[in-house]
Amino acid sequence: MKASRQTRAKLTLLGGDLLLLVSALSLGTYLRVQDLWFSFYENRLATVFFVVVSLLCLFLARGYEVQPQASATKALQKPSLGLIGAMIATAVFFYLAPSIRFGRWIFTLAYLIALFSILGWRLTYFLLQRRHSLAILVMGDPGWAGLAQRLVREFSPRSTVLVWQPDLNANEIPDGQFPNGGPVDEANLDLAILAGHARDAVVIRKAAALRLNGVEVWDLLRLSAEFAERLPARLLDEHWLATAEGFRSLSDRSFRAGKRLLDIFLAVGGLLLTSPLLAVAALAIKLQDGGKVIYSQERLGRGERPFRVYKLRTMISSAEAISGPVWASGKDPRVTRAGRWLRRLRFDEIPQMWNVLKGEMSCVGPRPERPCFATELKAKYPYYAYRHLVRPGITGWAQIRCPYAASEEATLRKLEYDLYYVQNASFLFDLRIILKTISIVASAWGSR
Repeated sequence: MKASRQTRAKLTLLGGDLLLLVSALSLGTYLRVQDLWFSFYENRLATVFFVVVSLLCLFLARGYEVQPQASATKALQKPSLGLIGAMIATAVFFYLAPSIRFGRWIFTLAYLIALFSILGWRLTYFLLQRRHSLAILVMGDPGWAGLAQRLVREFSPRSTVLVWQPDLNANEIPDGQFPNGGPVDEANLDLAILAGHARDAVVIRKAAALRLNGVEVWDLLRLSAEFAERLPARLLDEHWLATAEGFRSLSDRSFRAGKRLLDIFLAVGGLLLTSPLLAVAALAIKLQDGGKVIYSQERLGRGERPFRVYKLRTMISSAEAISGPVWASGKDPRVTRAGRWLRRLRFDEIPQMWNVLKGEMSCVGPRPERPCFATELKAKYPYYAYRHLVRPGITGWAQIRCPYAASEEATLRKLEYDLYYVQNASFLFDLRIILKTISIVASAWGSR
């Protein structure tokens, strides 16, 4: 990205943040004391401190680094840290200097409004930047370069993409000469993608030169992870697994303990809040055909340990006897009329909160698979076993990104999202998945 474009982007972010901070403080003041200008007249020092510390913390958290090539989750991580740090710093200062602070409720409301409005503004700006501003060089053979181009077109459709296919017999690469036949100013490039020939000296030499000139260099796995937020299974290898960052959910004990406590809290709260819905659903299932309300089935959990998952029955009682084990689909003829609504609203998954309380599942994670299908998929795709490194979930990254997996090909695509989740699991990522799940359920409810 040109220096001038970077400067404009940073100034745009700064201006938007400043406007939203002042607006949040005004709105918080009005909600508390019904006076829009109270803070500016009565608490001028506190107002200045609020705004300046917030902007400073955003800067220190590197929240003004413009990276439209990053994923949406990563684009929000730095401003989130900056705003949380600002809230803590301001609270400590107001505690130590009570004479210049404004009311704690004004402070609380202002920061909550600022947090959500600034993150919403940052996400909107990030998506606009991604769609319009990237200049990308793809380096490699036609097959892999084609995959890179498809990813870029899908997730950044208005970016400029140049493809360079190296002559591996050449000793040197003509500087600045690319397949369109004309010179390209490398200072304008945002990103270079190694697509095939990744270990050949000719390509590595050129990639190293680009990086030394300030151009970020990714391989295809990084491109897919950042743009599509999934990990293509056919590109994975043991070298990547040994060196890739992430996998916090496997080694961070504090994260795992915190996630378990959150699971218990959500499961208990969820069962209490949905108990009336469970009663209505149970009545609908009974009236449908008089069969059992709860359906259980063996699935594989963390470490491939089998357990029985519980669901509200959505199919006819003899479904398995008629068809045997088959892939589920969105238009499965075995689904009852009541079951179709339960699936659409995700109410059939509510009993799995009991599995969460037992420690067999988590609220967020890869969906548990049946042993017969898991054995087949692991034999065909060796990296399938890695999704069993974490507890399976009621909802998950693959579930909100893909429909029912009605084939091995669709299951492979869901596996790619599951692997991305295993690598990048975090509280912020889990919150994003939960909020998206709620949005999907609310959309289905509203479209009845």
